[in-house]
Amino acid sequence: MSLQEKMKEAIIEWDEDGLKEMCKSAIENKEASAAELLSYIGDIMRFIGEQFENEEIFLPDLIGSADTVKSIIDEILDPAIRAAGEEKKTKGKVVLGTVESDVHSIGKDLVGSFLFSNGFEVFNLGVDVPAAKFIEKAEEVGAQIIAMSSLLTMSMDFQRKLISELEKRGIRDNFKVIVGGSPTSDEWADEIGADGWADDAIEAVSLVNKILNS
Repeated sequence: MSLQEKMKEAIIEWDEDGLKEMCKSAIENKEASAAELLSYIGDIMRFIGEQFENEEIFLPDLIGSADTVKSIIDEILDPAIRAAGEEKKTKGKVVLGTVESDVHSIGKDLVGSFLFSNGFEVFNLGVDVPAAKFIEKAEEVGAQIIAMSSLLTMSMDFQRKLISELEKRGIRDNFKVIVGGSPTSDEWADEIGADGWADDAIEAVSLVNKILNS
């Protein structure tokens, strides 16, 4: 069994300790660089995403794999890439958060994990994030995309508020804005002037890829 196949098995089984040891060993024995391991993880997560879309696995499976991957990237791969002076390739920068007055995080965190494992740099601001904080972070890091989640109908209008604030500051064209969350829709995105809407983490990755490659 190849290293990539072993990693795939560990990620599917949520074997965080096993994956951690695999990655440590591969780096120490020069079997693969941290950047190469990160690329393997991206391929594996795309496969898991396809399984989810085809209804071969369910949401808890998706979340378990994403959590396993995030832990390894944060603890092992990112520090190793920095220590080796390797260039961490990034497809783009995304500022992500759940809007003001809403504290739901699972869907938003899943989107962040999938974007991250697919090669995007993600700045996850957490929950209950006011419009000004989204904008300040996006300007600070030079993000191309601001992604907002809302799980409550009463919090949806804060997505509109952020777009209005961008327009008021004269910087709307500096960022692409995407929205998501169970009460939102494609029609809602059009209504508030967003650049796109995604129904789940898999669609979010496709949407961001499409926006940045258009």
